[in-house]
Amino acid sequence: MTPNEDWREIGGPDALDAIIPPSTSSGAIPWLQPLRTRAVLGLTPVVAPAVLFVPIGAVLGPSFTNVLSPTALGYLDAVVAVALAVLGVFAGLALDLRGERNRRIFTAASVEAIVTLLAVGGAFLVLLASWNLPLVLPSALVALTLGLCASVSSAGGADDTSPTHAIAAGIADLDDVLPILVSGVLVVMLGSATPVPIWSAVAWLFRTIVLGIAVGTAGWLLFERAHSRAERNVFIAGVVALIGGTSSFLSLSPLLAGLMAGLLWVWLPGQADRVVRSDLQRVQHPLIVVLLLVAGASCEFSREAVWLTGPLVLFRLTGKLMGGWLAMRVQGLVNASELGLHLIAPGLLGIAVALHLLQAVRTPGMAAVLTAVVAATLASEALALVLRPTQETLP
Repeated sequence: MTPNEDWREIGGPDALDAIIPPSTSSGAIPWLQPLRTRAVLGLTPVVAPAVLFVPIGAVLGPSFTNVLSPTALGYLDAVVAVALAVLGVFAGLALDLRGERNRRIFTAASVEAIVTLLAVGGAFLVLLASWNLPLVLPSALVALTLGLCASVSSAGGADDTSPTHAIAAGIADLDDVLPILVSGVLVVMLGSATPVPIWSAVAWLFRTIVLGIAVGTAGWLLFERAHSRAERNVFIAGVVALIGGTSSFLSLSPLLAGLMAGLLWVWLPGQADRVVRSDLQRVQHPLIVVLLLVAGASCEFSREAVWLTGPLVLFRLTGKLMGGWLAMRVQGLVNASELGLHLIAPGLLGIAVALHLLQAVRTPGMAAVLTAVVAATLASEALALVLRPTQETLP
């Protein structure tokens, strides 16, 4: 496992960032310095597309011009499922546990994700009980959903090249594994017309894992023996489409199925992980654009969404600081008190998880959750820009 240099959430770096030279001025306010050296007003390339395409989707959606009507959004569900499968594949490709250092980083990432999930979910469970908002859904499921969306991070777009950032980038790469696993259970519980016992939802989780492994194995047998690059591209695209389409049809999680396929390709012999990563980057950008447009169009601005957004930003910031501190204490990977500050940038996976759960249960309450997650993602990115770490100490 290496630090995220490919910005796997969007399929590649921002070309403008490679063109704009770094600023050598020392008179600028420190937290405004990135505005002079990076594209899209200093936002990381990972979240910059959301700043553009989510508002466009909101304008085109049913709440405004209705260009993307509910019927059109229904037709795009299949494309969103494929995009989710691609995100899951890249999460699996990043999960290489061969080597002691890699396993320590994964443990630290899991600790950080668990702490953030529990902090955000627990705080919202108490808050929702006192507010009594008309979200229709059980407060526990809403709190868990918000905790899942808040627990993911993205450090791949930062221009910091320090050793601590390299560790933080590795943690941010892997702190989405646990949320993806939990979302595989949650999507079954939310998508069922009748209450689903937890043991039954876990059984469906194993079915999703088996699906990802089975399709991944079939794909590996195909594209490892492809006679040309064009043939291999067709096989890879077909396998990812099969993962997304089958999972969506069975009301399972394309993210989890894609995660298992990507993890399988890392462990199988040959160059499956490298060729899949290279070829999927060609289609990842347009898929992410569609996902963000659909997410924006699916947002419904309501009182409930406004009430959820502010606490979500605050609770997520608190959870990330707590999780980063505890991960550092448990693993001793770095001796930096500001590790949690590197993890404030949210990335796009939280939006993807919220949109996926909205597809599982289309209610005004879940639409309010998606809207709050989208707004909190942009607000958390602004916080990450302001709260950029300034000093570090290494072991």
